[in-house]
Formats: sequence, C-alpha cells, structure tokens
Amino acid sequence: RVPATILLGVFCGVMSLYFMRMMNFCENRFSKMREHPYAKLITGGLLLSSLIFLFPSLYGEGYNSIAIFINGQTEADWHQVMDGSLFYGHSELFVGYIALVMLTKIIATSSTNGAGGCGGTFAPSLFVGGFAGFLFARVWNMEKIGTYLPEKNFTLLGMAGVMAGVMHAPLTGIFLIAEITGGYALFVPLIVVSVVSVMVISIFEP
Repeated sequence: RVPATILLGVFCGVMSLYFMRMMNFCENRFSKMREHPYAKLITGGLLLSSLIFLFPSLYGEGYNSIAIFINGQTEADWHQVMDGSLFYGHSELFVGYIALVMLTKIIATSSTNGAGGCGGTFAPSLFVGGFAGFLFARVWNMEKIGTYLPEKNFTLLGMAGVMAGVMHAPLTGIFLIAEITGGYALFVPLIVVSVVSVMVISIFEP
C-alpha cells in the first residue's frame, strides 16, 4: 500500500492547492463588494443556500458525513451521505456526488467568510480531506488498481493530508489524526501522506 499512500499524499497536495487558490479567488471577489454590504450578504446567502440545496452534506461543519465514511461498513451505509439530495436513490452517481461535494465545500466556505460570516479553514480542510481520502480509496478499489484500500483509513489519511497541506503543518496533521484514531496504528502512513502533501503544495505555495 506504500505507492497508494504516496499517491494519496500527492492528491492531497493538489487538493490543498485548489483549496487555497479557490478560497483566495472567492474572497477577493467578495472583497470588491465591500461598499455594498447588503449585496455581498445576499450574494453569499444565495450561493451558499443553493449549494446546500444541491448537496446537503455541505450543511454545518460536515462531521456527520465524515463519521459515515469512518464508521460505515457497507454500500448502504456510505450512501447515507446522499440522503436529502437530488442524488438520493442513484447509487451509480455516488462517486460523482462525493467529488462534487469535495470541490464545492471550498466555495461554500468562501461564501460564508466573504459574506461576513465565520467559516474558518480548519474544519473545512478536514472535511475536504476526508472526502478526498474516501474518494481516492473508492476509485482505487473500483478500478482494482492494486491491493484493496480500506476506505475508513484513507478517509483519516486524507484529513491529515489536506489539513497539513493547507496549513503547511505536517506535524499538526499527523498528531491530530493519530489522536482521533485513539492510537498510532496509522502513524507511518500519516507521516507519508502529510509530508508528501506539504512537499507538493510547497512547489506552488512556498
């Protein structure tokens, strides 16, 4: 599983770059509306509510969705993340739903921050990382690229990788997720994913 772990680190680094660039782009757009606070508020509210309508998983901090990935055992368990969405009942769209939620979470967070709310970056980076790790393992297993990858473990590794990349803090990602898991069984993979992620994003964001 070493190649898969390294590739996940690269993927997390790319997602961290997307996270930072999209966050800056959206917030710069909102900053140009500072002279029109009500327009900024309405724009942010409409954008955020539209995204939540399409992808209910974006509502709140998103820990419920992450818990489904970590604790789920079957397809039916994982498909609970689509409950309440237009994708509900379409299991063939599951991977696409995960990818879209992962990509739009940054826009939802930026809309919250840009419109005057407080969304932060810590929880969203964990959310995006969890979805990225699950998506990576899911696609890997679907395509039967190599040995089976446990989605639960890769969800946790993804959380560490994206958070480490966004914050340029590999040790924070490693030890935070190690504490969440209640042990150090994933310690070496956490190191690999977090360090590779930071190495990748440092090429573009020193």
